[in-house]
Amino acid sequence: MTTESPLVRRLLWNLLPIAVVVGAVTTTLIGEEGVLNRTERKQRLYALRERVEQVERDNDRLRAEVRALKEDPRAIRREAAQQLMIAPEGSTIYRLDSPSTD
Repeated sequence: MTTESPLVRRLLWNLLPIAVVVGAVTTTLIGEEGVLNRTERKQRLYALRERVEQVERDNDRLRAEVRALKEDPRAIRREAAQQLMIAPEGSTIYRLDSPSTD
């Protein structure tokens, strides 16, 4: 024989399902595979994909520059003019420095 009162038994039967539901909802939202964690992972994935695409575009641009420097004499002259301040005789070089912010 149990000495539980009907009130305690009723409370148990009413609170137990609520506790189970709260636990399930908490696990669904916050757990390792929860909705919030999944959303955060998706955001990181999208950001990383965007970064990868940017790096691929940069690599394509740099490959084109390297190819031009290997194959196009004009590209070599242009790069020399920019980097080394070398230009064909009779050319004028304009150099624009940004103003100092001291």
